[in-house]
This record gives sequence, C-alpha cells and structure tokens, in this order.
Amino acid sequence: MQTFNTPYERAMSFVVSAMDRITLLDSEKDMLRQPQNIVQKEISFKKDDGSEQKLHAYRVQHNNARGPYKGGIRFHPAADLEEVKALATLMSIKTAVVGIPFGGGKGGVTVDPKKLSKGELERMSRAYITALKDAIGPQKDIPAPDVNTTAQIMAWMRDEYEKQTGTFAPGVITGKPLAYGGSVGRDGATAKGAFFVLKELLDIEALPLRDLKVAVQGFGNAGAEIAMLLHNAGATIVALSDSQGGIYSKEGLDPIRIKKYKDKTGAVHGEYCTGSVCDIEKLKMDQTETLTNEQLLECECDVLIPSALDNVITAENAKKIKAKIIVEIANGPVSPEADEILSKKGVIIIPDVLANAGGVTVSYFEWVQGLSGDQWTAEKVDHDLERIILKAFNDVRHEAKRKGLTLREASFNVALQRIVDAMRVRGWGNH
Repeated sequence: MQTFNTPYERAMSFVVSAMDRITLLDSEKDMLRQPQNIVQKEISFKKDDGSEQKLHAYRVQHNNARGPYKGGIRFHPAADLEEVKALATLMSIKTAVVGIPFGGGKGGVTVDPKKLSKGELERMSRAYITALKDAIGPQKDIPAPDVNTTAQIMAWMRDEYEKQTGTFAPGVITGKPLAYGGSVGRDGATAKGAFFVLKELLDIEALPLRDLKVAVQGFGNAGAEIAMLLHNAGATIVALSDSQGGIYSKEGLDPIRIKKYKDKTGAVHGEYCTGSVCDIEKLKMDQTETLTNEQLLECECDVLIPSALDNVITAENAKKIKAKIIVEIANGPVSPEADEILSKKGVIIIPDVLANAGGVTVSYFEWVQGLSGDQWTAEKVDHDLERIILKAFNDVRHEAKRKGLTLREASFNVALQRIVDAMRVRGWGNH
C-alpha cells in the first residue's frame, strides 16, 4: 500500500484517483495538479515589548474556473506551504461539490497565536492583509476564518483592507461579526450541514437516530454543536473529547452539561478531573470513564465524528474502528490508506468535502449579502443551507450508486467534473 506523508500528498491522492476515473486531457490534469498562484510573504509586526516579530505568511489560490478563490486563513505553528496547498486544493473540490460559484484558496501564518497578546494578534492580522491585499478582493479571493482565527480577526482584516484600498468592501471577507457585515447562522453552519447530511443518510439506510450511539472527537465549535444537535434529536452521545482527553459512557452523556463544564474548567473531563487527578467515585456514580483521543476513535459506537485534527485515522488504527458511519467534520481526518481499509470493511464515510461544507455554503450567503446589501433571516439561511447541502449529497449519492463508488470517490468525481466543465467552456487547457 502506498504511503502519503504530507497533507498535500494525501489530498492529491484523492484528486489523482478521480482524474483517472473521469476523461481528462493531459493539459487539464496538469492544471488541476498545481495551484494557479502561490503567494509567500514575510510579514512583520511590533511586539508589546517594542521588538519586531517576523513570520512566514501564505495565500495559495488553487483554481478559479468556477468563481473567485475562497478559503480560510489559519494561524498555527504547523501552517506551512504543504498544508496550505492541500487545503486550497480541497476547497476547490468542496465549493464544486456543493455547487456554489467559488474556486478554492487557503491562507496561513506559521505562528502560535496563543503566545500573542490581543494587541499583537491584531497587529499581525493587519500585517497579513497589508502584505496580501493585492491577492485578495470581493471578486478575486475571499478569505474566511479557519483554525485559530475568529470573527474579530476577520473584522480587523476587513477594516485593514478597506483602509489600504480606500474602498467599502463587505464582500472581501466572510465569517465577520454581525455588527460588521456578518451573516446570521454562520457560527453553527458547519455542524448543521453535517447534521442535515447524516440525517438524510440515516433515512435512506432506515437507521433511526434514537437507536444510534455517537462519539465526537473534538469538542470545539463544530464538534460541540453537532453533539448538541444529535443529542436533541434523540441520539445517544457516548463519547466526547478535546485536546486534553475525553470521557465515555455507554449510558450516554449530556453535551449541553459537558459544554458548561468545559467553559468553566477548560476541559471536557473538567467535571471529573483536575489536571491528571480524577474523582473516581464521581466517575463510577455517573457510569463514566475517562479515555484518550486515540481510545475514543476505537470506542463502541455506531457513528464516529472526528472534528479536530487531520490524519487521526490511519492504517495503524483503521482496523480497530467499530463505527459503521464516519462523518468527517475535520479536514482530512482519515488518511488515504485508512480510507481503503474502512471502505473494504463496509464503513460509510461522509467525506469532509461534503460533511463540513456547510461553513463555506453560509460564507457564500454572507458574500451575497455583502455584495447586494441585503440581510437574510435565520430561517432563510437554514432553509437554503439544507436545500444546497442535500442536493449536493444526493448528486454524490447518485454518482456513487451509478458507478459503484464510495461517497468520497463520488464527491471528487462530481467536483472535478464541474471544475473541468467550467475550464472547458472558458477554453482553458484545450491547447
């Protein structure tokens, strides 16, 4: 079995497989293999102590055949060019899968933002826009939040772009605060999109939600939100975790209560543990046990929802996964090698390019509102999100059924065909 070591290699393995399944010219394949533009800059900003900090910043623009580049900006120590290229490529796929008129892009700064003060974070965010202002724009490339970036950071970035360009540009960036051109419904959009798709799959498979045991790895924004949606719909949440570890109860956990304790203590197991010391009696009384993130992936459950990091399900642990359905809210949580093993086992995987596309779909709604000056209601956002994400799921499902493919393979087929159709009518790669 071939091994893929970097995020870009892993992402491209799925793209290359799809390129072999649909009929493409060599020139079209070449265009899809490489991003159209890579912008690398060194940015600098003043630290609180008066010194200057210099950092590597990136914006990768993969393909804009179907519309402006679209994709988040992440602030993370591991955000390097390979990772940003991978994520930009997957954004091209994701926007095409759900049929919204965007291409794919991604940005990053190699930094640990937790080590910065609020003032330093603001100065760094503005420095990023100052360095990359010519690469972005409402009709060119529209950034959004990603790992360690927030609505507040998007507000600083939009403000800086408007200062630098002397324009009013509500459409230059999405994921903004409501007070500054944001959209209602953006916060819970990723989880809601995944929830709509999972519910539709369960209806098709005739699996009642109330009979299902669900494990969620990564109790952040999207992970907490989908745990609550599923809990309220009658599913049993048996396991939850964050970066510090997790808890398991076959009787079921209340994610609403766990969220309150996490907010108070900073950890999912904060109700039971302080640091590494746990209240064994309380755990026994609540029929709960602690477990690691690795153990959560292998726990007894029907639905597993990895919502944190990429590459957590690999060739090493794929055989031990007990879930019948995996919903990828994280980007790239299942490696290509694991994907093959799980597919042979009959595990249904709702891939990230479909499962977590609710976020970019509502970003599209925000962009439309920014360009038009209109303001949508929460009901309209939810209704249109459900309509778009379920159409995408059914397009993918029909492709999978027609050609005997997994949902991931079908997603990449559908997306690449849409991208290539746009490239062809534009006359790209024909010569």
